[in-house]
Amino acid sequence: MSDNISYGSAIRSSEAANFWLARQMSGTMSTDERAAFTLWLGAAEANRIAFKHLEDALSATDAVAQAILSEKYEDELYAEAQKPIAWRMPAIAASIAFLSLTLSATIFFNYQPHPHSQIYATTIGETRSVSLDDGSTVKMNTNTALAVVYERHRRTVSFDQGEAIFDVEHNTAKPFVVELPTVEIIVTGTSFNVQTLKNDTEIYVVSGTVQVRPISGQSVFLHEGDSIHIDSTGDAGAIAPFNPIEVLAWRYGKLRFSETPLQEVVDELNRYFRKKIILDDATLSFLPVTGEFDTADQTAAVEAITMIFDLKNEFENDKIVLSEQDR
Repeated sequence: MSDNISYGSAIRSSEAANFWLARQMSGTMSTDERAAFTLWLGAAEANRIAFKHLEDALSATDAVAQAILSEKYEDELYAEAQKPIAWRMPAIAASIAFLSLTLSATIFFNYQPHPHSQIYATTIGETRSVSLDDGSTVKMNTNTALAVVYERHRRTVSFDQGEAIFDVEHNTAKPFVVELPTVEIIVTGTSFNVQTLKNDTEIYVVSGTVQVRPISGQSVFLHEGDSIHIDSTGDAGAIAPFNPIEVLAWRYGKLRFSETPLQEVVDELNRYFRKKIILDDATLSFLPVTGEFDTADQTAAVEAITMIFDLKNEFENDKIVLSEQDR
């Protein structure tokens, strides 16, 4: 495992890998679950490693089981050869079926997901509102997948990649917990926005109070108007105010920027479109952008940027290249 994968992230990746393998083996994965699995697998190296290790372990188990089955089959053949012909094959078939059933049951119970898990996902460019069973609501931004579990003493949402705003139904007896690779967020009833990209997490509190538990350092409490950054190692930055007009604009299909470097604007736009925008020259990265863009209209966003900075754009099959005008 590479050095940049934290212990906490590895543990969560292993648990999630168990869940996804069980869902695959069940043969009943929904469209949302397939999208969520693809998103989870591509979100972090730790996820890919954990799932590969689990597949390898299962393959090894299968090989051992086949060997055991083969030995048992040979023993049964020898034993059955001593019996009248009419009794041989039914007994052998029953023995093989029992061993196969035992192996399947072992694998199923080892990798069975939580019985109350509910999976929700969005594709690139899609947003979605979900009403949870406890009365809470979640609005999911582009390319996001969530797993929701209701337990006796808590409500848990897990996700590794994406963005969502949570409006949590108040329940002091059953905290609402959001689990991410490097941080845990605990509330009893509030509204807050979470964005996690490549294990960098931003938390914005819209109303109420939120407890933030990074995997490195002490817990902190955020109040209305507070935000905090958790880096990929689990270290928390300083609590800072945020501009909800910019941060929450995605809820209405908009992206708003104020003196934001062009590279950051491009990175944000690229979350919403499959065809990626590329800056041909690194010197363009720091051009300051102030304005609003529609998350459903990539062409309009590109045209606005090229006009503001007198650039040219080239639409290719899988990308849009922005560069300086020929002089």
